[in-house]
Amino acid sequence: MAVQRWIAPVEGDQLRPLRVGLSLLGLLFLAASFIPNHGFDLYAYWVVHVDPYAPVIDDANGYGAFRYAPPLAMLMAPLGALPWPVVVAGWLALQLAALWYIGRGWALALIVFPPVWLDIVYGNINILLAAMIVAGFRQPAVWCFALLTKVTPGVGLLWFAVRREWRALAGAVLATAVLVVASVVIMGPGPWEAWFAIALNRSGVAIPPDALPIPLLPRLALAAAIIAWAAYTDRRWLVPVGVTLAMPLLWVIGFAPLVACWALVPSATASRIRAAIVDWSLRRQTSGS
Repeated sequence: MAVQRWIAPVEGDQLRPLRVGLSLLGLLFLAASFIPNHGFDLYAYWVVHVDPYAPVIDDANGYGAFRYAPPLAMLMAPLGALPWPVVVAGWLALQLAALWYIGRGWALALIVFPPVWLDIVYGNINILLAAMIVAGFRQPAVWCFALLTKVTPGVGLLWFAVRREWRALAGAVLATAVLVVASVVIMGPGPWEAWFAIALNRSGVAIPPDALPIPLLPRLALAAAIIAWAAYTDRRWLVPVGVTLAMPLLWVIGFAPLVACWALVPSATASRIRAAIVDWSLRRQTSGS
């Protein structure tokens, strides 16, 4: 199950100026990400070692609220032993590594995509989800990351079910089960009870005004249909679309997983895109002269 990458077909002398220009712009975006609320979501991962599901002091903003399942709380707990600047730098390095995995030489250019930039600003996991989608075609077990964080984007596993790739599906389920059992053994059942209580309470909360006012259930049904059709027609690039639609809430930042499409568009389609960009560039040069 080799992942189809379109980076190589798109790259070339004619597109190098575009890549360099967007990469420089991406560096400016990166520098501009260090604003006062940088790391808003990352802070919750840093303090998770105190009490993962303790009541949040500032309920209006949810600052410091950890929403993911206990295995993630267990894995992120060591961050609390590190100074905050080290955590910020390390998380940024992880996000940039994920972008490089997706985009290779275009990694910095991908920062220009507003949801990606916002994910860097807040220190969320959406860029990591995008990298997970790309990697998941080769290593299905990494889908446990979606199931234990945002949960509903795990609908992407329908890809394997529709294609009857039962071993791949079993690998994802088994990896998730192992982490669940390990967390119960190490942390006890208490954190799971607290997490389920928080999840049930949040399910009844109204959609925030700064999120798209589309309920989860219809989006989840549409996401399942898109992923099932993608699996049936072998269109891997549609999986990130389905995963994005299945996000618990559709904030702007929630569209960041769409960058996974960059690595999944077939080479033939990429070649047509490259030809269209080059043709557009030549026409502009001709009209300018």
